[in-house]
Amino acid sequence: MRMNPRVARLAFLVLTVAACVNLAAGAALALWDPARQSDLRIMYDWCGRWLVGGEGLYTAPDAGTDYPPNAIVILSPVALLPWPWLVPLWTAFGLALAPVLAYLVVRCVSRGDLFVAAGPMLLFLCWTSTRTLLQFSALSMTLAFLSLRLVDSHRLASGALLGLALFKPHIAGPIALWVVVTGRARVAIVAAAVVLIGWTAYDARIGENPLATLDGYRRVLGRLYAGADGFLGRTGLRAWTRILTADPRAADAWWIAVSALLLAGVWWLAQRDLRRPLEAGGLATVSLLCLWSLLAFYHNTNNLIMMVPAFVFLWFLDDRPALPRRWVPIVLLQAGLTFDVPTRLGPRMLHENWVKVAVDDFDRLLVLASFAYVALRWYRLTKIST
Repeated sequence: MRMNPRVARLAFLVLTVAACVNLAAGAALALWDPARQSDLRIMYDWCGRWLVGGEGLYTAPDAGTDYPPNAIVILSPVALLPWPWLVPLWTAFGLALAPVLAYLVVRCVSRGDLFVAAGPMLLFLCWTSTRTLLQFSALSMTLAFLSLRLVDSHRLASGALLGLALFKPHIAGPIALWVVVTGRARVAIVAAAVVLIGWTAYDARIGENPLATLDGYRRVLGRLYAGADGFLGRTGLRAWTRILTADPRAADAWWIAVSALLLAGVWWLAQRDLRRPLEAGGLATVSLLCLWSLLAFYHNTNNLIMMVPAFVFLWFLDDRPALPRRWVPIVLLQAGLTFDVPTRLGPRMLHENWVKVAVDDFDRLLVLASFAYVALRWYRLTKIST
């Protein structure tokens, strides 16, 4: 089912314009909306307090630093720039990272014609999450997928890049888990060493016991992301386990148990074909781990960029007998990720009913449905091959 060349060129032009408009909107919001700059400002202050002031960030009773110590070390150069410079510079950096990230994910499965790969890349650049430019998730994910590209050809470099990417563990963690599950021990060891060096550098700067730092970081995460007042996010299952019981500890126990069960399911599915090349469908296990992270941990809308591996897997899945039916989930995914349903429709839901619940939980439902569908496609794919 090949598209007419004229239609293909027109579609390419329309998508290019749409992607440019989306990124331009992201740049405008980053530069002129102070609310969009809040996370960058917080990181700027954390890094400055540690790098310039030699201050610890985790052991005080009111500590709120939820990035790990290696993240503070890796991102600390931002504190050396004047704040008025940092926002436009990081906005430009974010604009450059968006197509690079899309390119790296697509190139994991498509080594041929770049024009063929341009479709999912341009569609990704139209997503709502892509235009959030002043966050650090895109950088972490870009480093992680660059590591993935080099995982078998340059193992030391791959491990180093993965270790750097783990400054956001819930973003790069899925790639680290994939490395472990598929038995790439050298890459995993190098990545762990890079993380350990970062933690050591953090403690060396302030003269703090590493165990005290670890305990402080654990307490911060427990206070912010567990218990009755813990953040819920837009994609995590913890919001649903809170419904099961009024006891916050029991709800968190359910959340951990369900998350562990889903991870065990991904591990079992991965064992069906551990060495399948990424370009032959192996990206499915990476996709499932990314979707698992979205379900298991706190994530907001900007982290829906983690759905791009699943989107690319479905796009390039060799499934000719199912044409054109195979495009239905791709179209639905694109629609859901381009139109931010909870933000756009949530304020319009004035009455508490099942429609409001569906709108508020749309991102959670979308991630869960994608997880189930990718798992099914991978199961069928590996069943056919065996």
